[in-house]
Amino acid sequence: MQRILSKRVLRDIRENLFRYLALFFLVALVMYMVVAIVGAAETIMQGTKESGRVHHREDGQFGVFVPLTEKETAQITEKGVTLQMDFSLDFHLGQSTFRVYQARESVDLFVPAEGEEIPAQGEILLEQHYAEKHELQLGDIFIVGGKEFTVAGIGSTPDYDAAFEKTSDTTVDSNLFGFGFVTAEDYEALKAGGQNFRTEDYTYTYLLNDTMTDQKLKELLQSFELDRSKVTDTYFLEMLADAEETKNDIQDGIQELLDGVDELVDGVDELADHNTELTDAADELFDAMLEQVNDSLKDAGVEVTLTSGNYEQQLNAMIANPHAYTASLWQNLQDAKKSLEDLQEFRDGVKSYTDGVNAASAGGGALVGGMSQITENSAALNQGADAIFNAILGMVNEQLLAELEPYAAYGISFPGLTAGGYGEQLDQLATVFTQMGASQAAGQLSAVKSQLDTVAQFRDGVKAYTAGVGEAAGGSQELFQGLSVLYTASEPLVDGTDAVVDALMDMVEAQLEESDIQVELTADNYKEELDQLMAEGSSVDARLRDSLKDAKDTLADLEDFREGIIDYTDAVDEIADGSRELRDGVQELQDEANDMIDEYFTFDIDNLTQFLVAGDNPRIDAASGDVIINKYAGMVSGIILMVMFTYVISVFVVHNIEKESSVIGALYALGVTRGQLLFHYLLNPMMISFLGGAVGCVLGFSKYGTGWQMQDSIVYFSLPPMEIVTPAYLLVYSLVMPPVTAALVNCLVISKKLKRTALSLLRNEQTAGRAGKIQDVNLGNMKFLHRFQVRQLLREMRSAVAVVIGMFICLLVLLISADCYVLCKNFGDACLDETTYAYMYTYKYPTEDVPEDGTPAYVESLKKEAYGYNLDVTVLGIDKDNPYFPVETSNKKNEIVISSAAAQKFGVKVGDKLVLSDEVNERDYAFTVKDIVHFASGVYVFLDRDAMQELFDQEDDYYNVVFADHALDIDNGRLYSTVSRENVEESSQIFTDMMGPMVSMLAAISALIFMIVMYLMMKVMIDRSAFSISLMKVLGYRKGEIRRLYLDGNFYIIMLGALLGVPLAKWSMDLIFPYFISNVAIGMDLQFPPQLYGMIYGGILICYLVINFLLVGRLNKLVPAEVLKNRE
Repeated sequence: MQRILSKRVLRDIRENLFRYLALFFLVALVMYMVVAIVGAAETIMQGTKESGRVHHREDGQFGVFVPLTEKETAQITEKGVTLQMDFSLDFHLGQSTFRVYQARESVDLFVPAEGEEIPAQGEILLEQHYAEKHELQLGDIFIVGGKEFTVAGIGSTPDYDAAFEKTSDTTVDSNLFGFGFVTAEDYEALKAGGQNFRTEDYTYTYLLNDTMTDQKLKELLQSFELDRSKVTDTYFLEMLADAEETKNDIQDGIQELLDGVDELVDGVDELADHNTELTDAADELFDAMLEQVNDSLKDAGVEVTLTSGNYEQQLNAMIANPHAYTASLWQNLQDAKKSLEDLQEFRDGVKSYTDGVNAASAGGGALVGGMSQITENSAALNQGADAIFNAILGMVNEQLLAELEPYAAYGISFPGLTAGGYGEQLDQLATVFTQMGASQAAGQLSAVKSQLDTVAQFRDGVKAYTAGVGEAAGGSQELFQGLSVLYTASEPLVDGTDAVVDALMDMVEAQLEESDIQVELTADNYKEELDQLMAEGSSVDARLRDSLKDAKDTLADLEDFREGIIDYTDAVDEIADGSRELRDGVQELQDEANDMIDEYFTFDIDNLTQFLVAGDNPRIDAASGDVIINKYAGMVSGIILMVMFTYVISVFVVHNIEKESSVIGALYALGVTRGQLLFHYLLNPMMISFLGGAVGCVLGFSKYGTGWQMQDSIVYFSLPPMEIVTPAYLLVYSLVMPPVTAALVNCLVISKKLKRTALSLLRNEQTAGRAGKIQDVNLGNMKFLHRFQVRQLLREMRSAVAVVIGMFICLLVLLISADCYVLCKNFGDACLDETTYAYMYTYKYPTEDVPEDGTPAYVESLKKEAYGYNLDVTVLGIDKDNPYFPVETSNKKNEIVISSAAAQKFGVKVGDKLVLSDEVNERDYAFTVKDIVHFASGVYVFLDRDAMQELFDQEDDYYNVVFADHALDIDNGRLYSTVSRENVEESSQIFTDMMGPMVSMLAAISALIFMIVMYLMMKVMIDRSAFSISLMKVLGYRKGEIRRLYLDGNFYIIMLGALLGVPLAKWSMDLIFPYFISNVAIGMDLQFPPQLYGMIYGGILICYLVINFLLVGRLNKLVPAEVLKNRE
């Protein structure tokens, strides 16, 4: 019996050839599309990964100011890291920039598409797209740096997947940039030629070999000290000098202050050393004068002894006595001479002494003024340190409040950290989380505590510094006050000295005058005059009666003078002590200031200019990142179409079983088993499905499938030669899934049919029952034509639903391509519309003044996780009057305005919190969204520039990007990159070009699949109504009338299905599509223009009309004899 059934297999295929062909093409198209799109993506992703493995693609690279020393290189390689020097020189070749490297030996090896892998001397290896654009072939002569080379190889390297000149570039243009490799000898010759327009770039590439992490390597590199004498980058040296200027000013100022205090202390100590001599001299002078007066009185016959305690009283009593006295003058003259000599010497010494005090007083005043300027800023510095600490504490509180909110359900509350108790609070929270098993959260809290400890240490360092300033200022004030006392006493002291000398002169002259000796003594002549009077042969008389009063006054003056000297020297002792305290205070100030400067004003720059891991390098794996959206789109399309295929197969099988119901009943009655029948009816659908899948698989993996899909990536990216890969899951999907699906559906349907009796199958009773139910439907007073069309649709509801579902699924696939196209077009239009500047200059070393006609801004790049990817977020600080970004920013550091692209990407709205991460400095920033502006071309966050400078600890008026409406004259050495509006236009077009093949394939295949499904299902409807149509012909109905009865009713199904299906499919795909572009930091403007909806709707109706035209021919083939063949 099985042999007899086998004969029906080929007969069934012949009889339903067109239907099976349609099913075959349906499966083949689905498999071809999925395999081609996903296979191309897998080939590029796996191909670049395998090529990178074989050719030792770098784990990362870093740049340095000066080459590493042998010792530093050994420190790295001893860790097990493979290190390669990858130095380069840039040359101008016409309008293009050409970069020359030494031939590589261990990392990022050259992959030849043709020619050699390693150059010989006098040969060069070229990047393939640069060679293609400049029409260079193997054996051609290539001139660079004034030296001729023979092109020996053309190919690619793993580190230049996208051949950007700079990592900050946005588009690849091989007309303007290329690179090549020469031998080490030729490289040195090119460098010696000096025609390179940039200084040599010192870059190293490395392979970690699983011996250490990127972070550990970076920390090791940062520990290497930079020999600044070898740095050739003048702009960097200029920036470094500016950055160190403040530190140097502080240190130099304190050092000058300390030097001045040292000199002051030395001077005051010198004054203090003579204090004893000065007081002793004053005492000796006073005692000498008392002795002289006593001797004079004694010689005059007056018996009295004058002392410092009684001279005034005794002299007053003697003056009251009017009697005259006699005296001898000889000894008096000798004593007077000696006394006057002592007084003259003393007066000169006092003048020198007081002159020194005057100078010290002036220096003390200047010191107080300088210290006052320092202390004026102490309060502001303390407030600033407290403000920094409190601001960071507030930010940490906001962040922790948001992160700990989910733990409130576990009884963990967070009241907020305080300045004095934050350490204890964080330790307690960390302990709680550790007990809960949340070790990661506990570790994060410990890290927060460590960061706050660092800021608190800065705050305390500032306070210690200002305390030292205050102590020094206090000491200087005391010193100045002491010097001021001396200065005030200096003039009376000098005047007193002069008065004493003058008084003594007058006294001697008076005594001589009493002896009738007329002489005028002065400070200049008293020695000579007295010597003459004391010479042998001179005769002098003495009268002292009238000189007693003068003696009294003189002794009084001397008493006052002695007391002044004592006060003066006491003040000098005090000021000496004060100056020593001041010196100690300034020394402490210097020590504290140096400690603070070493910790917080550290400008000991390491040798690193950049550190770039492979995952963050836009040149590496750029093609893989680009085609990942194709892979996701293809896989989703495959799943959707598999659902449709399954449903179509079910309808197809149900129709076939119902058509063969009487045959199955007869065979069942003849003793054919259920298993034999099951195998028989499974064979054709499984065979057709398998063949369709196999053909689709072969075509998909061919150059007409995967090869065609890869072309745009191959043309744009510099990819190595790669063989098409055949992932196992695609083979299973294309070869196993179609027949397995057909088998499962047939098993379910046939098993259900075979549960009926043979008589029921012979009579096809189920059809009669269903027809009765449909006949009982009340359609009101509807016209006959419409009534018939509705009943026909109700009878063929399964097929009608299959058409609508097929249309919806095809619309989902079509809208994947439509969304891709619209996204690329809207993004390109947004780039052009929102790029209102002509040039954007991103600075590496900003100048102090903004270039003329330039608009400054401050930009930072932070990170934000979305859909499993860590995306770049551009934080832009702008001024209020920025003409290129008309955004009303807030003056607050924690309030931001975000672009509509950012709001859509991160799912935030006004008032929400947005946390962005600085992964380099391991810091998070929490912001409140103040407003959302329409800006679809990029994920932007806008801040006020002043607020942003303060937030990121930059100086006032800092900027690192300049916008302009025309080209500016800026030295290229200062810039990271220059982006023009033309560059933006080119880069925006690239997305459309890259997605073109996939968009075209999805659109075309979805239309073909829709037409095939619609043809199959509508043909099923006609086949199921073959008896009725034949009967209509017997009854005399014309072709047009039959078409209106059996085909035109489907138009309303298509029309209504499209009206509902298009917006529903659009809504459904818009929900899924963000996951397709989850790795791209752009907005998602998927809004269709109205005409696109019209084109889709019109296309559906055109497809229906084509299929309707084909099915009219099927109607014409039905003959009246069909009535006689199907009667019981």
